[in-house]
Amino acid sequence: MAPEGTAAMLVCAVQLGAALAGWLVVQLGRTDEYGRPPYAPLGLLCVCVFGPPLLLFLGAVHTALMTMPSDLVAQALARRAKGALWQWRCAAPVVIGAAYAAALAAAGAPFLSCWAAITASAALPLLCVARFRRGEERRGRPYSLGEVLFRVLPAGLLLTVAVAVACGGALHTGVIGDYAPPRPSKEAMAGVWASEDGPAEVVLRADGGAVLTAMPYDGWEREGRCDGTGTWSYAAGAVEFDVAGEDCQVGAWTVGGTAERPELYVLFGDPDAGDVRILVQQAAP
Repeated sequence: MAPEGTAAMLVCAVQLGAALAGWLVVQLGRTDEYGRPPYAPLGLLCVCVFGPPLLLFLGAVHTALMTMPSDLVAQALARRAKGALWQWRCAAPVVIGAAYAAALAAAGAPFLSCWAAITASAALPLLCVARFRRGEERRGRPYSLGEVLFRVLPAGLLLTVAVAVACGGALHTGVIGDYAPPRPSKEAMAGVWASEDGPAEVVLRADGGAVLTAMPYDGWEREGRCDGTGTWSYAAGAVEFDVAGEDCQVGAWTVGGTAERPELYVLFGDPDAGDVRILVQQAAP
């Protein structure tokens, strides 16, 4: 592969890596709606081990299918038609990207989003190709592989760090939204809450009483079920149950779901990957 092709492949791999780094920062900074991290250690290990070679492969595919065809088309048009080479380098990926986007749209993907993403993905690689060509013309000889790596990889590292920091800052400041559970009033919590996957049900009465039917709780050796009556209190987005009897250690259930579909949930087992039990508020009869 020519030096400019190698550089384009590396640049494409780097920009994909920067996007992946930003996505990982956002995901690592979030939890799902039940308070669990949306990742597993094994998944992160797979990303670290298989990510770099996969990014290089995708960079090579992008170079073969998008970057170099766009450059060849731009050079051909610059020789045969009016306009500077840089103008044709801007136009060529728009046309080629539209063709690829149309193929994806035929499979059900949104055309405009695909078109914009594919076209934008060629911008940095094409700039890299143009820069390396001008450098080779000034030097009178091609760049070696070491020179290509020395010029691309440090800039790629800076880009990756910048994207990761920007995504972290956007998540911290709320520019990138995170899940926010509903905060209904205590009066709105009264009613029937039932499981959609089993017989569990609890009736929260407006006077503070509670009637539990097959209410799950985390026992020492196995999951238990509680039938009985007691009281409930509501504070800080959670419902605390006080049920008569030593066998009904129901404890606190957290408010989740959405304002339109409130839920009560509790995690059993590992807090990072535990089993979740959910009760959904039923519509008033």
